[in-house]
Amino acid sequence: MHYSSCLLNGERATHERADRLNVLVIGFSTRNIVCSGSKAGYNMYAIDAFCDQDTVDCCIATKTLPKDLDIRSKDAADMIFNMILSFEVDFDAVVPGSGFESMDFSSLPWVVLASDPERIQMVQDKFILSRRLAELGYPHPHVYENIDDKPHKFPVIVKPRKGGGGIFNRIAWNEQELLKAVKEILETEPSFCRNDLMMQEFIQGLPASVSLIASKDKAVALAVNEQIIGTPWLTRMQFAYCGNITPYEGKYAEEMCNISEKLISELGLLGSVGIDFIVREDGPEIIEVNPRFQGSLDTVELATGMNLFDAHVKAFRGELPVRCRNVQRSAGRCIIYADRDIRLDAQVLAYMRQQQIVDIPQPGYTALADYPVTSVLHTGANRDEVLNSLKCDSEKIKILLDN
Repeated sequence: MHYSSCLLNGERATHERADRLNVLVIGFSTRNIVCSGSKAGYNMYAIDAFCDQDTVDCCIATKTLPKDLDIRSKDAADMIFNMILSFEVDFDAVVPGSGFESMDFSSLPWVVLASDPERIQMVQDKFILSRRLAELGYPHPHVYENIDDKPHKFPVIVKPRKGGGGIFNRIAWNEQELLKAVKEILETEPSFCRNDLMMQEFIQGLPASVSLIASKDKAVALAVNEQIIGTPWLTRMQFAYCGNITPYEGKYAEEMCNISEKLISELGLLGSVGIDFIVREDGPEIIEVNPRFQGSLDTVELATGMNLFDAHVKAFRGELPVRCRNVQRSAGRCIIYADRDIRLDAQVLAYMRQQQIVDIPQPGYTALADYPVTSVLHTGANRDEVLNSLKCDSEKIKILLDN
């Protein structure tokens, strides 16, 4: 096995208590989940790819995923299970995070707080999901049978059928660009084959999402979020997920909540779930469904005052919150991506700890080009105030990184 425990520099913010539930979160990036759980009074543990300083601060113990881990490999599950057992903790529950939603944890002796694996696999495959949405009559962009089909019209977007966070998405305005897009994705990610990709009608509009909590009987929309996608002052990648502002202040918010509650109940998903939309002038269209905690967790909690981790746990007992009709404030999170390979020195990290920053890397961390470096959080009276604060602080961080 090739993994290591993350060590905390300084005093640990959370101490294990016998009267609290022990919960393990497994994901490529778990900071927002474990910090939410810690604030709710759980003993949090994490297996994480980054083990950022604030992730470690909120956990009793953490372990780092190997940098070269291929979650689809046959050996990945055995390695993860060995890592879990090496904590030597009798967990009360396991929560799969990003990248591990589909892993089979049924051999573990603990409760897994996640939707049924078969339902997860169905909604995570955006091609299969599109067919299900069509059967149920929900608005969504047209998806072609395979990437070698001749599009009815351009533009189209080529993307992975599963996951990706938008970083592999490519838009094509003609047949030549379509061939180039497919080739570029396959060269960028060697683990992909042509069958891992899909081609979808590209539609213009504002990206948004709905965050929900669902039980077996009902789903409740907690917030509608504006999505920050491919923003030039945060990333060079056109479709990379760069954060959220909660609440979304545009049209069709109530309609998106109603659509989301109905759809998630029909899909039979449980706990924290998110639905991504593109909002057009004539209404919203569903892009994808995320059967796990979403990147909007921070902003939803800051805007509503709710604790999403606690709500997730209670949903599996059949307890649901009421729909939040009025948020307390606006909240935003933006993710800063590296324009080039950057090694973070002690001065930069010390500055980060003094700012409204989360996802603070460990000393010596090297952010490769187009990899996330850190996140900025802000609250304010409205969207514009929050967005201006995010831009201002992001610019300060980027200047510091460039020096």
